[in-house]
Amino acid sequence: MRHLDGLSEFCAVVDEGGFTRAAERLGVSASYVSRRVSDLEVRLGVKLLNRTTRQVNLTDLGQRYHEQATAILGDIATLEADMAEQQNLVKGRIRVAAGGRFGETHVAKALAAFAGLHPDVEIELMVSDRRVDIAAERFDLAVRHGMPDDPDLVVRRIAQRRMIVAAAPGYLDAHGVPNRPDDLREHTCLLAPGQVWRFAQDGKIFAVEANGRWTSNNGRALAIACAQKLGIVRLAETYLTNGIDAGEIIPILEPYEIPPQETVLAFPSRDHLPYRVRTLIAHLSEALRMDEG
Repeated sequence: MRHLDGLSEFCAVVDEGGFTRAAERLGVSASYVSRRVSDLEVRLGVKLLNRTTRQVNLTDLGQRYHEQATAILGDIATLEADMAEQQNLVKGRIRVAAGGRFGETHVAKALAAFAGLHPDVEIELMVSDRRVDIAAERFDLAVRHGMPDDPDLVVRRIAQRRMIVAAAPGYLDAHGVPNRPDDLREHTCLLAPGQVWRFAQDGKIFAVEANGRWTSNNGRALAIACAQKLGIVRLAETYLTNGIDAGEIIPILEPYEIPPQETVLAFPSRDHLPYRVRTLIAHLSEALRMDEG
């Protein structure tokens, strides 16, 4: 339909903040996107965008048009997904949230494999340590460490995450090996903001105050600092496996480890979950499943 010409290109420019990024998203040239948007403005007889060399801004009419155009494209995508659903086709967009190292490695790899198997599906992965609101932010599912608090979410357990305390051999040679969690007070610890170091003994969980001069909100950065003999770290096993295998890092205080944390798939409770989402849940359940021990 001619009325839809340029609509997706215009929305992509607004959503991506420019013609180049819009073209990358759509898999076309920036000049093609620019021409389609210009043709749209000519057909409508209004200016939708204010263009400068550095940025693109919506006009007042452009703002109103973008809101309605987004709704129209959303309705079309929903209609196509519904038609695919009737035929049990894996087609349409799936929004996934995942956090940290697990998200950017294991989840990303599993999603790439899924996309390879189903060329008509669109995957949108957000990797962030922020705990997203799955329903409010319209994610189809999330991969999380720990059980969600929201009772309206359906949860499927897929793995367990072990938390390890570790240090480089050179650090331990210089400062000694802590034999009990309380000994950590005499050591330099590598910390994540707000992190609480918890341990288990005789079936009870307790916390130990850890102090240090190196803080980061990034697990990989903490693992690198640990390998560089800067102190003791407490991280999920996925961050430390390579260093442990290479002999750069040694696990310590293993008798005091807390029980492994559940890794789950969480998704909104619906009477009829879309077929594409059900198919992805089955795929991730198998691809991300780990030994629970």
